[in-house]
Amino acid sequence: MYRAIFFDRDGTIIHDPGYLSEVNQIKFFDGVLEKISQVKLKGFKIFIITNQSGVGRGYFTEEKLKQIHCALVEMMNSAGANVDDIRYCPHAPEEKCFCRKPNPEMVQSLARKYNISTGESFFIGDKVQDVLTGKNSGCNTVLVLNGNEIETIKSQSEIWYEPDHIAQTTGDALDWIMKNY
Repeated sequence: MYRAIFFDRDGTIIHDPGYLSEVNQIKFFDGVLEKISQVKLKGFKIFIITNQSGVGRGYFTEEKLKQIHCALVEMMNSAGANVDDIRYCPHAPEEKCFCRKPNPEMVQSLARKYNISTGESFFIGDKVQDVLTGKNSGCNTVLVLNGNEIETIKSQSEIWYEPDHIAQTTGDALDWIMKNY
């Protein structure tokens, strides 16, 4: 079985402009691509798990989202931060679909497809729902602040789920994983 790192997309790997709908809005956090390429060399598979309710709300099409993801993967791969796969939920929250985070379906489908041991894997994200997604999937969890205050993140969720680690940046989270695992 393989180990993996499951990343939330917006606010974790790239800056969150709010309903990213154009390729030119993709802006990576400083140093994140180099750190992802380092963990890739340590044998981790790399996946992106993202809710994209902008599709369900009609802000952009699923075809546009696929173009954005193709460009994102191309940028990451050209930097050596090779992405093994992306899963996204295009539904609006009120649709209450089974694939939307914090449900574990997107992680579990990738774990089945790629023979991933979730107990030896990590979910990294910038929201409490990302921590819960990781916990629901059986992964170790890392909450990244990326410039946000912990109290702000806590206030955005009805319930606080304690992550296994809190990191200032996604790069710091990956350093922690490489040092400890």
